[in-house]
Amino acid sequence: MDVGILSCLRGAGERLRPAVEIQRLRRPLREIVMSKLRVFSQLTQIPLVLSEEIRFYLPSYPSPNSKAEAVVNELCAVGVSRRIIWIPEQSQLISVIHFVRLLYRLPWALVFLLMVVRRAPTLDCIDLQIILGREVFRQLLLRYSLVKPIIISDVSPDLHMLWSAASVAGSGALWWQDDYHHNESLPYPVVAAAVLNQGGYDAVLHSCSSAVIVQRPSMPRKPIRPIPKYPRVGIATNIFFVASQEQCVLLAQIRQTFGVAVVYIRLHPNSKLISGDFSDPWITIAPFDESIEQFASKIDIVIVGNSAVQLRLVCEGLPVLHISGLDPLGFDQYGYCQKGIIYGDRNLSSNILDDITNHFKNHEVQVRLADYVGVRDDIHLEGLSKLNFC
Repeated sequence: MDVGILSCLRGAGERLRPAVEIQRLRRPLREIVMSKLRVFSQLTQIPLVLSEEIRFYLPSYPSPNSKAEAVVNELCAVGVSRRIIWIPEQSQLISVIHFVRLLYRLPWALVFLLMVVRRAPTLDCIDLQIILGREVFRQLLLRYSLVKPIIISDVSPDLHMLWSAASVAGSGALWWQDDYHHNESLPYPVVAAAVLNQGGYDAVLHSCSSAVIVQRPSMPRKPIRPIPKYPRVGIATNIFFVASQEQCVLLAQIRQTFGVAVVYIRLHPNSKLISGDFSDPWITIAPFDESIEQFASKIDIVIVGNSAVQLRLVCEGLPVLHISGLDPLGFDQYGYCQKGIIYGDRNLSSNILDDITNHFKNHEVQVRLADYVGVRDDIHLEGLSKLNFC
């Protein structure tokens, strides 16, 4: 088994296995069957054919406030035609489309898996799912060699399969730095990258020195607003916020600490929660399609756990307080408090408003923020429009 496949098994498996284990614990009998069927899941998701005009492949639908929406909007803003970006279908016939794909590919897939199992009999169902998905992507990219997959830097198991396949077929991948803390070495090569900050630039340059590197639009930074005596309090959550009993107790503690009548909560775009999941009348849930800018305009201070949106919010001029307990990831996972950008408090101290105010009054906070969200002045990157020539 070659190094590329092994890297794919490791990268995709790191995120896929914990998710499958949760399902096994919740529904052990159901998972006995689903673990076998899941091997073939990519056969239904990956298209059989692409239009000849397609040049970018984005395997995520651009729903409101999603990572994929940012990709599509920013590319189209620099003149890239929407028609040359492939995204998954949203159709009433989607079940039929999936069935046709499965029916067409299944005979070949069974033969392929039989060959794989004979060569490596110790592979489990998750390994086979990853290897089969990677192979289907590889075959698609071999047929459409001008198509560049867009790899959003929060790399899902499916993107690991796609990225690994692109490294050995087609015209290579475009890495899209989705967030500022995504600055680790790239696991597979790319031919182009769209970066946000110096960390992303360094990561690409270190891993793929020949890649075309362009810069995504810079995030405008507004002056930090003063906190009024009676602030409007917002909370921005990540995908791991599930409104558990402990988390709801923390929401009540936040309300009591700040002495507010209403707490305005922005759920993660992929959250399964809805307004009906919150019975307390003092909780208001932001509309699903509300932008970051609209959310920020309705509050005076925002409280976050380990949510990547905290940098966007501080750039909107909002004082941001990071606490633990809104997710299971602990305190300051991204290191923004340690870097002196965001103010953090584990225990919601009684003089919290004064501490937040004093933190953001410090001019050095704005300097650190500017350095973190940008690329050095001596590095002159072109914008996204250069991707038309990659």
